[in-house]
Order: sequence, then C-alpha cells, then structure tokens
Amino acid sequence: MKAKGAGMNLGKVGIIMSGGGFTGAFSVGFIKAIWKIFRKNGIQPAIIQGASIGAMNAAKTIESDEKELIKIWLDIEKKKARSIFNWLDIPKNIFNRGNALYLNKGVMQILDKYDFQKIISSPIELQIVTCNESRDDELNIFSSRQEIFVKNPHLLKDAILASAAIPGILSPININGEMHSDGIIFSIQPLIQAECDTIIILLNDQAAERDRWDARLSRLLHRHYNNEVSYEFKKILKRNKNYRIEVSNIDIEEEKKPSIIKRISKLMGTIKNAVESIGQENSVTRRIIILNARTPIPTLHTTGFEIGDIKAAIEQGCDQGYEFLKKILD
Repeated sequence: MKAKGAGMNLGKVGIIMSGGGFTGAFSVGFIKAIWKIFRKNGIQPAIIQGASIGAMNAAKTIESDEKELIKIWLDIEKKKARSIFNWLDIPKNIFNRGNALYLNKGVMQILDKYDFQKIISSPIELQIVTCNESRDDELNIFSSRQEIFVKNPHLLKDAILASAAIPGILSPININGEMHSDGIIFSIQPLIQAECDTIIILLNDQAAERDRWDARLSRLLHRHYNNEVSYEFKKILKRNKNYRIEVSNIDIEEEKKPSIIKRISKLMGTIKNAVESIGQENSVTRRIIILNARTPIPTLHTTGFEIGDIKAAIEQGCDQGYEFLKKILD
C-alpha cells in the first residue's frame, strides 16, 4: 500500500517484530507509537513479520489493534511470569523425560483468545519466523497467505506457538511432520523481496540480556542473532544500495550499545553514499528504520520480570518510538 507520511511518502511498509521473551514489551510500546503516527497519516503496513514473542505480538496487532495487545501484556504482568513459565512444570517434565523445562500451556491459553480467521482475512500479511529443527535449524517463514492457513486458519496457532518455543525452555511444535521451534531472529529478505519501501524493525535487545540465556540458546543466538543478521544486512546493502538505515539509539555510548546495534553501526559507513531513491516517479526514499530499547530495565528479561517492568517497557517504547519516528518522518 502506498502511503504518505507527514513529510514523506513511505511507499509500501513492512514491520518486523523481533523476539526476546518478556522484553517483547518494548515492541508493544513501539507499535503503539507507530499506530499513532500511521492512523494520523492514513498509513497501513502491507506486512508484519514476527519471530518468537514477536510472532504473538504481530498476530494480535493484525487481528485487532495495539490496545488489545497492551491489555494482554498488562494481564501477563498482573498474573506474573509464572503464568507463562511455571517452575512447577519442571519436575513434571523431568519425570516424563520432556524436551523442555516448561509446558506450552501458558502461551496456548493466550493464543486461544486470538481470532485466526480475522488474521487470514486481513489486508495485512502476517509472516511467522521459525527454526525448522528437522532441517538443521533452517530458518523458515510461514505466511498467512499460504494455502494451508487459508484452508485452516487455526493452524496459524501452531505456527505462532512454534515461533515462541524457546529451545530447551518450551517444547517444539510439529507442523506438517517437521519440528519447528523459536524463530530466534527475524528475516529481512522476505520484505525486500516483497518490495517494501519502508521496513521498520522493532528490537527488544538489552545489552545484559545475552548473559541470561542457557548455553544451548546462546549458541543459537550467536549463530542467528549475531552472525546471520549481520550477514543479511551486508547482503541487503550490497544488492539494494538504495536503502538507507536509520537506527534510533545509534548515538548512545559505545559500551552501552547492544551487540546488534554495534554491528549495524559498523555497517553504517558502507551506505553513506547509497542511492536513496527507487524511482523519481513516486519520490519514495527506501529506508530500514530500527527501533531498539534505549534504557535497559535490569529486572526485565526473557523469562522473568518484576511488577511494573512490563508497563515501564511499554511506556518507554512508546515515548522513544514516537519521538524518533516523528523526527525522521516529518
């Protein structure tokens, strides 16, 4: 969908909502800010992609709006972290020789309230990122436009559940005879291939968060989060030199930058002379806009939080996102 912002033409818009467990609350704030600006300017994204908790956020955003998404998160905060990660599950899973510490029931209870037919019928395409464990953790992208979901919308629940299944924490999900688990990281390429002019990436990365993951997940994060994202950005800049990258907290102190922001910072120099227009006839500047949490909340992490953390993350994301987007879009 072609859409005009306050001071520019955004063209076709794609949004990526990344993972991070409970740190996904930052993205909820970002999406609140985005929707505020988009409604004011008559903008509707063409695609929203989600990985891990981002898949749950993306699906709910498409199904209803950011207000309903915020309600879900505040309800999670009210019920506390054990509503998703209940330590009482651990001895049960060990006794039953399960392949994860916790049961998926907490996530399933949330997804049971989603209207998957509305997602299928929406003009906004939902993309869900998973790792296909049956194919050596190959990155996989499900789309709400695929026939399997159009015929049976409820199967989207399995895809979202799989994307949120953190390895070793929640059990993988069988989809069409293959085991899928947490998407770990997003994939920009499908949005490039869909010819999105503006791609907004919502990160929930906190600098200290990397130390909280277990050894198996840390290896996956290093492989996907640090290596593949950096590599994918390099590919995009090489093949699509008409994209300009805007990062919300690129100017913060070097030692406080999350690893992914440091890597993107290094890549910024390679695009200073990039061509910014894809065609004079529509005057669209192609951009990749990256929003990331500016101020970490020490007690908010992948599998836990303290009361007040969720609300604080949403508010911070909204304020930061609105301030930055207004600055670059006006």
